[in-house]
Amino acid sequence: MGILLQIAIGVGIIILCAGLVRWGNLYFGNRYRESGQDRAAADRAEQRLDEIDRRLTEVQDVMIALSEKFDRFEERDQR
Repeated sequence: MGILLQIAIGVGIIILCAGLVRWGNLYFGNRYRESGQDRAAADRAEQRLDEIDRRLTEVQDVMIALSEKFDRFEERDQR
């Protein structure tokens, strides 16, 4: 009878562990899994950020060019 009790306890522990793993996957897995819509939204956001970055770089280039022009004008005025 002792060996049957040990086998039953072992099987019960395995079933409990499997249930805990399944519960953990259901509860925590949905939090970290991305759906297709989430990936598409992330891709759109990344494209928008790339576009904003490109525009800011262009504006920065224009500002640098203007700054260099003003520096040249100031040098001419000082002479």
